[in-house]
Amino acid sequence: MKFTVATIFALIAVAFAYPAVERSAPIKRQNIVSMDVSVPAMSSQDGAVVPFNAANVHQDARTKGI
Repeated sequence: MKFTVATIFALIAVAFAYPAVERSAPIKRQNIVSMDVSVPAMSSQDGAVVPFNAANVHQDARTKGI
């Protein structure tokens, strides 16, 4: 009986502690960019999609002569 009361109390505490979700809050989405989907792309540090450029890739093994 003690376990059941403690469990119910814990579930009620979680239900009250869980933050309410605002239904009217706008959803943050990435800006629509007209990029060719056949071109390789990657994401930058801030999450923006940028075209992939192999000339700017650091090739550590080639630098070390491996």
